[in-house]
Amino acid sequence: MGKFAPRSSKTEPWRLSAHLGVAATVLLSCLAALNPLPSSADTIQITDLAGRSVEIERPVERFGISEGRYIPLLALLRPEDPVAGLVGMMSGLGWVQPGLEAQLFNKFPAARDIPLFGNKSAESVSAERIIQLAPQVAILGLSDHGPDAKHAELIDQLTAAGTAVVFIDFRLDPLNNTLPSIEILGKILGAEEEAEAYARFYRNRLDLIRSRLSGVDHRPRVFLQVHAGRFDCCWGMADGMLGPFVELAGGTNIADAVAPGPTAQHTEEFLLTENPDVWIGTASGQVTEYRAGEDPVALGYGMTGEMAEDSLSRYLAAPAFQALGAVQNGRAHSVWHNFYNSPFNIVALEAFAQWIHPELFADLDPQASLQEIFDTFLPFELEGTYFATVGDK
Repeated sequence: MGKFAPRSSKTEPWRLSAHLGVAATVLLSCLAALNPLPSSADTIQITDLAGRSVEIERPVERFGISEGRYIPLLALLRPEDPVAGLVGMMSGLGWVQPGLEAQLFNKFPAARDIPLFGNKSAESVSAERIIQLAPQVAILGLSDHGPDAKHAELIDQLTAAGTAVVFIDFRLDPLNNTLPSIEILGKILGAEEEAEAYARFYRNRLDLIRSRLSGVDHRPRVFLQVHAGRFDCCWGMADGMLGPFVELAGGTNIADAVAPGPTAQHTEEFLLTENPDVWIGTASGQVTEYRAGEDPVALGYGMTGEMAEDSLSRYLAAPAFQALGAVQNGRAHSVWHNFYNSPFNIVALEAFAQWIHPELFADLDPQASLQEIFDTFLPFELEGTYFATVGDK
């Protein structure tokens, strides 16, 4: 604090001291009102998914997230009020889950007023805006649509402003990073018990799949096509995102051998020549696109089972697909695209296991598992259909 000069050289020392004490009390009171200190703070040290050691003072009462798609995770950890303390995000939940966003706004009206500091891309993010929002912690994705661990300048700016930056990941390497990401966010938000409860649910299903496949030698050949119907044929998902789920579910990902990497485009000729045993398309289409007769395969909010199968059937009606054994044999499927970057990706793994080894996993029901997640962990209702299969022709 700077020195106050006395009004005159005759001011008594005791009176000056009293003035200073009152001024300091008023100043501290104003600062506390603007940025109240946690009542019982404790400091934790975490290692984030970028391998960075980050020190965080809890309780965290102000934080930001890079994408609205993290809100379901917040709801899992804090179902009583998922967005409490959320002071900003790059993009809203409605970009990927408009139906769930409507539930969020209805049940937690304050969510409508959460400021945005960007618009669906890392380049749109304003460091200045984040700093103005004054989060204690900024939770970013290791490899999302928003700023990632390579954005050193943004990280340095936020750190210098007093915001701890933490990276989590459900997209780059979901098999290895999903549970650690949930654990990290649970620690940050003081929701360790909720994080561990969901982790037990996740591990139980993961262990079941691994145990049943432990003695299996036959690995059906699978093509996992990303954004079916949204882009020209045929973008395969291989080393990254949901690609490794094919191997874990007991299959052989045919795209991985010829074009390693998260995604790569393959020709129709490649698909016809390889003629995979199982074809799986990720469905990024929404119900509005389906009703408008548009091409993207649709799943999710507002889609019934009949609509989901019809959407998939319309896409697979092309001659190249009709020539595939997977389509002819009723082994062509669609899975909701946004599981590729979600803590609920375990239900996609269940679907893959059932589709690749139906004789081993006839008792699995991925839609029912997703329903159980909503019923047990979330303050929302599950609406829509998230998986589809084209019947035998």
